[in-house]
Amino acid sequence: MPKHKRASATASNLLLRVVTALAGIPLLIGSLWLGGQVFVLMVLVLSVAGMAECYQLLARVGLPAYRSGGFVLGMLLTLLPVWPAALPLAIVWGVGLLVRAPFRKPALEMPLRLVATLFGAVYPAGLFGALLALRLHPGPEAPQAFWLTLGLFVIIWATDTFAYVVGRLWGRRPLAPRISPNKTWEGAAGGLAGALLVAIGWKLWAVDFLAWPHMLVLGILCGAVGPLGDLAESQLKRAAGVKDSSNLLPGHGGVLDRFDALLVVAPLIYCYLRWVVGFYG
Repeated sequence: MPKHKRASATASNLLLRVVTALAGIPLLIGSLWLGGQVFVLMVLVLSVAGMAECYQLLARVGLPAYRSGGFVLGMLLTLLPVWPAALPLAIVWGVGLLVRAPFRKPALEMPLRLVATLFGAVYPAGLFGALLALRLHPGPEAPQAFWLTLGLFVIIWATDTFAYVVGRLWGRRPLAPRISPNKTWEGAAGGLAGALLVAIGWKLWAVDFLAWPHMLVLGILCGAVGPLGDLAESQLKRAAGVKDSSNLLPGHGGVLDRFDALLVVAPLIYCYLRWVVGFYG
């Protein structure tokens, strides 16, 4: 492609990214601020969209799922933190999928289809449920939960931004060339440093109720573990032979592309805050 056409395509993609971000970020933060059923609905929408992308990618690598059953199971897993009845319903529905599978055709595909169905229901749908646990866990900590959950988003966004800038300017050593050739060790170090810097700033500004060591652990989890979620999703896309998980978010790709790091970090942070810090009673 001629240089002027590449520059034009880059500028167009950048404009799409900015417009999508200007529309999507206020919507996401607004639902997070309102909490309750509004945030539940937002997370469910993201969960269903992520499942659709995941099942499409799995189908491209020869692992078709029982999609309709998987969507129901995935939504139940997403709702587990806020709806106690979701657990027995998910168990019953999962058993139903299992006992019905041998009667579907072709029967030889049954084991692979069940694995693909369960995979899509757990990742991303079940992992999205961690956002509901972080924001809506009942108890006296609920008002501070907004700032903690928003901080998670901001720190992960900062990790991506710092990693991109540092990688572009000083990146030399590939991090995982077979999975994502553009990622470098220098970029990963820049992302971790950015995560810690933003975690410190967030502590000073909004999270005075959390001790310094715990806030730094949150920064390390976002900066060190988050990129692994990115690489895992990149591996799935590479196996499927696609650049983006979908084109749902113009300029950004799909839901999995935007929330891949969050999906692996949010459950870990919730577990840390609840069982190590004791923040969620």
